[in-house]
Amino acid sequence: MTVENWKYDEFVKANNGKFSALDFIHAVSANVALPQDFALCMGHLFAPQMAIFDGVIVIVDWFDEAKYQEYRRNGMCPEEAQAWVNMVELTDILQGISFDNAKILAAFIAGVWDERIGQAFPNETARANVILEEDSDEVFITIGKFSDERDASV
Repeated sequence: MTVENWKYDEFVKANNGKFSALDFIHAVSANVALPQDFALCMGHLFAPQMAIFDGVIVIVDWFDEAKYQEYRRNGMCPEEAQAWVNMVELTDILQGISFDNAKILAAFIAGVWDERIGQAFPNETARANVILEEDSDEVFITIGKFSDERDASV
């Protein structure tokens, strides 16, 4: 087994169940030369800074006002543009993640985003949503006003 194909479950099994997620993070970071600020950037994915812009929540960390204005000029209302400017494709930024693992991670991240929305904007009805494109094995996360279902399509 090389570091490129390490699997957390295999480490747990090899250590008789006494191997935590923190142990795995330590093992990987001790053997893979990640940039020093990689973990901080991952923190921004899990707990991004959010703000209200044009009456909707946007994720400050990757908000592109020019792109937002382009969506608005093309006829989108603020709520529609919100979903597009906040969208993250996990299967793109985390190259090699399986569709199933991306779904699990997306649900986890959406839960964290929802907690942040609830704390920072208690009267807001927009929520984090997971979007699954099963035909292309793509998993997205965004913020918007969708149905009560966790999976939505923009």
